[in-house]
Amino acid sequence: MTETTWVHMLTVVGAFVGMFYGLNIAYKRMKSKDQGFGPNSLKAIGISFFVPTLLILAVTTDFKAETLAALLGTVAGYVLSSGGKDE
Repeated sequence: MTETTWVHMLTVVGAFVGMFYGLNIAYKRMKSKDQGFGPNSLKAIGISFFVPTLLILAVTTDFKAETLAALLGTVAGYVLSSGGKDE
């Protein structure tokens, strides 16, 4: 295997580890606070899935920089959105 293949493989494995670690943290926080699924917990779970997936796509595909920037902008908009109704 070439050096870039090893780097790609390590990045994908690291992204999966980060994904499951983030899900574990979200689960433990919900369990410790005795809460169910709500808007904030779903946002945390969504981020735990989407950011590592974005990293995997950046490494394994030949997306252009503009495509990856649009996906990252989607994540930033999702994280920074208030999610509440206007008063």
